[in-house]
Amino acid sequence: MMSDYRIVDRIVDSDCHILEPPNIWETWLPKKYQDKAPKLTKDADGGDAWLFAGSAGPDPIGLVSTPGKPYDEFRWTGVTYEEARPGCYNGAERLKDMDIDGTYAEILFPPQRTVGHFLGDEDDDFVRAGIEAYNNFLWEEFCGPDRDRLVGMAVMPSTGVEDCVESLRKAKARGFKGVVISCWPAGGESVSREDDPFWRAAAEEEMPVCIHINIVSRKSRQAARNAAKQAGSRTLYGGKESDANAKAVAGLGSVFSIVPATMAQLLFTGAFERIPDLHIAMIETGVGWIPHFLEAIDDRYWRNRSWGNIPIKEPPSFYWYRNMSATFIVDRNGIENRYGAGIDNIMWSSDYPHHGNDWPYSRKVINEMMGHIDTDERARICGRNAVRIFGLDR
Repeated sequence: MMSDYRIVDRIVDSDCHILEPPNIWETWLPKKYQDKAPKLTKDADGGDAWLFAGSAGPDPIGLVSTPGKPYDEFRWTGVTYEEARPGCYNGAERLKDMDIDGTYAEILFPPQRTVGHFLGDEDDDFVRAGIEAYNNFLWEEFCGPDRDRLVGMAVMPSTGVEDCVESLRKAKARGFKGVVISCWPAGGESVSREDDPFWRAAAEEEMPVCIHINIVSRKSRQAARNAAKQAGSRTLYGGKESDANAKAVAGLGSVFSIVPATMAQLLFTGAFERIPDLHIAMIETGVGWIPHFLEAIDDRYWRNRSWGNIPIKEPPSFYWYRNMSATFIVDRNGIENRYGAGIDNIMWSSDYPHHGNDWPYSRKVINEMMGHIDTDERARICGRNAVRIFGLDR
């Protein structure tokens, strides 16, 4: 065990996930909503899969349930919960996997489609009930074995800024160390001053706000569901399996088109000018592209500040270094350009249990990627920044 180390000397995995256990909704969602809960079913090859609102077909668990397998043994379909590693959905078992991997703490994020199932519903009460059910499961069940090491981010609802503020303050009082948003707090298609009450509450409560890759409004989720209904039922693959798989893998690169726009909105529209103590962490975005991005948006700022009435007093990069951070998995380019991204603004992660992770060889990966850099810098990137940002030493 690692009890003889101070937390600042330990490895903190800044982006991990949870595979929902099979009985999560029967256990945590009120009985009157059971008929609208995500449904556990079978995929095309007999594996376990979840059926979510608006999905073209069941979402298999295969790529989020078998960490440790060689790359060429991963399967998207045909994997059951009996084959899944228990650490994917059980907190006590996760701690054992963390000990094997040599990590002390994990910052935990929800399964995205599960959260989206509730956030896109038209019934406010169902949205609130589903998000509360997940947060209760997270706090009481999954993180319950050791909340110092299993650090769950509370999910915020999509029912308006007032509900978001209330949910954030409730999460803080309960002991959560941060929150994650999947839509703008006030519900708009882009960030606006109507979101400010939430940002102010987050700053007052010293709660970092996380954005896991993308922001999708409730209205957009509903529109996508209606379009899916009109199109009629389709198979998961939508054609030849190899073609569909290729498109799915290619889609993993969409982060590089989504995230810069979100960051630019936050940096240019003055939220950090108005609320200087707000911290927003961009999760699973990588960091190697950030130095060029900052150079580009600073250039746009200097060239257009005189006529643009831009509501910030400093160049955008100033607010990045003061108010934001990002996580990466394998990003050698980011490490080589770490000063441009900010030594105090980047955090290592494994993405366990998703198929892109390197469990149980995280220390090996860290050493290969960062073994040549200064030990203090490596300690900050691999743990100390997360300890500071998420208040793990408080």
